[in-house]
Amino acid sequence: MQVSKFSDYALRLLLHLAQADGAKRTTREIAAQQRISFNHLAKVSQWLAAEAYITTSRGRGGGMVLAMDPAEISLGALLRKSEEGSALLECMRPDGGNCPLTAACGLSPILAEAQEAFFRHLDKVSLQDAIERRRGVGALIEGLESEHRLRQ
Repeated sequence: MQVSKFSDYALRLLLHLAQADGAKRTTREIAAQQRISFNHLAKVSQWLAAEAYITTSRGRGGGMVLAMDPAEISLGALLRKSEEGSALLECMRPDGGNCPLTAACGLSPILAEAQEAFFRHLDKVSLQDAIERRRGVGALIEGLESEHRLRQ
């Protein structure tokens, strides 16, 4: 299974904010540091704010911060929401797709079970778990921030 770029960027943005220890970060800063399109990341940050994962403020001194503790952010719940409407197979799309084999094919229920197992596993994993498994991510993000400041 492959998650969408949208979900990838959402996870990366949350990791970045988790490492900021409550300091505000802007979408523009994170986009530049992580080499992501600002427009794409802006859509992701708006969605994360609407879903109450982050809080945002505008104007001078504005930015984004996590709205909850990283231990409370379930990766499974996040990905279920961000991947809603996407399908592993065409026949698994909400509109049923256009595959002529759908009526007799046994692939979609098998893959639906596998997808559900994927999400069930991630339901048990938090953003904090991801941070703790790779403790070096904080140093990497600090390096990206320092490199970004030098380029400005």
